[in-house]
Amino acid sequence: METTKKIVINNSLSIVGDKMSNLFNEIDDDLRQDRLKTFWATYKNSIYAAVIVISIVLIGSEAYQYYSKSKTEKSGLILSQIIESVSDKELGLTSDYIDELLESGTSDYRTYALLLKSDNFISQNKLDDARETYIDLIKKAENSLIRDLAKLKLSYLNVDNDSFEQIQGELSSIVENDNPLSLFAYEVLAMSAYKHGLYERGVEYLNIIIKNDKTTNGMFDRAQMMLKVMDSK
Repeated sequence: METTKKIVINNSLSIVGDKMSNLFNEIDDDLRQDRLKTFWATYKNSIYAAVIVISIVLIGSEAYQYYSKSKTEKSGLILSQIIESVSDKELGLTSDYIDELLESGTSDYRTYALLLKSDNFISQNKLDDARETYIDLIKKAENSLIRDLAKLKLSYLNVDNDSFEQIQGELSSIVENDNPLSLFAYEVLAMSAYKHGLYERGVEYLNIIIKNDKTTNGMFDRAQMMLKVMDSK
């Protein structure tokens, strides 16, 4: 089961990479001059959206063992409605389905619903609500991948405001070779290092991403762009 989870997450990273790669073809010399601050302000919503893909892929895989056995099982049906409404960008309907699943779903499904609820808050730019939900997940989720995903997303939201030490502490459990989210964690650490003037540390993290054979094309492009920004300091 753990191997299957890691395969699913790695596949989801490839999806994220494909979605992100086109973004960085649009960045020109002006962006390089504006430094990473403009880079993050311009593209953070797109990065949030890309990371949300991980949630949907992970949750779909985790839930399969339940509703594949009985497609009429209530929680599985509600989850499928949530995913469909997310795809159709029907945020109000998504919220209704999530609340229904939180109220009537099994323990595992309620955890998935809470993760999707926080993602839905981001889609509505309710970032404080999303932060509170991620913190709740980190405290309560029994599934380690769900906890790590919540930590990663929370760090993306907090990278503009938290100290480097805070971000580093939050992501310490994710920065491991066998964690499928580790490259995303290094990316957040590189952003935080830049914001706090720790350029050598930031370059170190970016080189880890660039040299890793699991790095997607989109993440490689982002790392290269950030490396050029840091080298210009």
